[in-house]
Amino acid sequence: MFSIRNTVILALMQIGVIVAGVLAAGLCHKLWAGGGGGLPLPTAILYDYGVWWFSIPIAWFIMALVPHGWPEISDDVRNLAFLSGILVLLALIVFILDADIAPWLRMDYGMAGG
Repeated sequence: MFSIRNTVILALMQIGVIVAGVLAAGLCHKLWAGGGGGLPLPTAILYDYGVWWFSIPIAWFIMALVPHGWPEISDDVRNLAFLSGILVLLALIVFILDADIAPWLRMDYGMAGG
């Protein structure tokens, strides 16, 4: 399961989720700012600090590659490093969905109802 190729693919997936989330947060900002309402907190955090979110996959990628260079590290530790990347990806997806999809479902911000 753990290989440099799989680690790179997982890091790129994390980056892709962040890019999509920041773009969607920008769309939410454009629509809700025009209506005079405020953004929900998760959306505002994603919109204002979107560039800093790229440090998450970079930090995970570096931490996942450290055990690769040490031959005395077992495969279980390497697999655990890879699985932690999957957990980071899932956490990013959940936060992005909360920041960008949930405001549309609640419809109590800005143009939508307030």
